[in-house]
Amino acid sequence: YFKAFTKQFTTGENYQGADRELQTVRQMMISFLQNHSQEVRPPACPPLDPVWSSDITSLFDKNSHHYTAIVFESNSSYVGREVILDLIQYENIVVRRALDSDKAFLEKLGIASVPSCYLIQPNGSHGLINNLKPLRSFFSSYLKSLPGVRKKLLLPLQLPAQENKEEGTEIKVWKEFDKTKLYMADLESGLHFLLRVELATHKTLEGAELKTFKDFVTISAKV
Repeated sequence: YFKAFTKQFTTGENYQGADRELQTVRQMMISFLQNHSQEVRPPACPPLDPVWSSDITSLFDKNSHHYTAIVFESNSSYVGREVILDLIQYENIVVRRALDSDKAFLEKLGIASVPSCYLIQPNGSHGLINNLKPLRSFFSSYLKSLPGVRKKLLLPLQLPAQENKEEGTEIKVWKEFDKTKLYMADLESGLHFLLRVELATHKTLEGAELKTFKDFVTISAKV
């Protein structure tokens, strides 16, 4: 795990969980990201800590230029944080998470079970999203489909400024690439993957497989 804003060379920190299941690894990384963001939060990292009922109440009956979705969940649930991270790349919506500890507040909002998703519209109206299975995929898909919610336009990336740089040195902007063209780097990357990764999964090649590979190498050499 490599933390953001590392000042010097590091090999990162190696973490080993209870198992190698995808869900375990994903949840472990989310926890790292949440704890990391409490120190020095990377600009693109959204807040992952839960909000309080008083914070949610202050959002009601206020006009806004975006939707606000609140995922109510138990303390051990990761659904809210997963949905928050799913919607990072989308604009006109803000996603937060809240815990089910304030039972009276949940009852007031009509939330009978968690995880549940509560939506505050730009015009201030609000309500529980019904008929949704309490799963990350259902919550994220629904929020992405709301009117006006769309993927953010990616701006040209800028290389980070080097430390102790001379004054007057301009920051280099990454060169735009033409998506209609095929670049040598892509060809080299594809050949590297095929020869060093995919081919390496076969201990031996013989018969039809060997002939196919020989034909491929012949064509590659010609073109």
